[in-house]
Amino acid sequence: MLKSSILVLFILNLFTKDMRLLGLLLLVGLGLNIFFNKDMIKNIKKLKFLIFIYLTTFIAQVYYHQEGEVLFKLFNIYVTKGGILNFASSFLRIINLIVLSWLVNTQKLLPKSLAAYQQIIEDVIELIPEVFKIFKSKRKIKWFFRYILSQIKIKN
Repeated sequence: MLKSSILVLFILNLFTKDMRLLGLLLLVGLGLNIFFNKDMIKNIKKLKFLIFIYLTTFIAQVYYHQEGEVLFKLFNIYVTKGGILNFASSFLRIINLIVLSWLVNTQKLLPKSLAAYQQIIEDVIELIPEVFKIFKSKRKIKWFFRYILSQIKIKN
């Protein structure tokens, strides 16, 4: 029953455009995680840095979506209702997918062959702040990949 309800939540998350429904899906996903996921606090701490990345995408989406009803002007950038709605819908979708993936992970609903990939993806997400430190040191791209692969190898 839980598998089918998570599948319905995933499908609704992908195909709906209604902001209220996306917000409701987030609340349902968080509620299920509170009930089934004992590591939710640890997962939320991992999300802290990703939220920073999503907020930077907010600036890009507001900048590139300049048509529609203007809410206010900030320097030479018009903040429009369409830009904010565009960001909010994509932000809610991404957060919903992350929250639902936590639930799938804790309930071990994926086959064993896919569960190994999920662990690798979680390791890479944990290493994102480290990659920015390497980026600040102005190293070449190959150092990013070498560092990430060596850290994954150490963890596994």
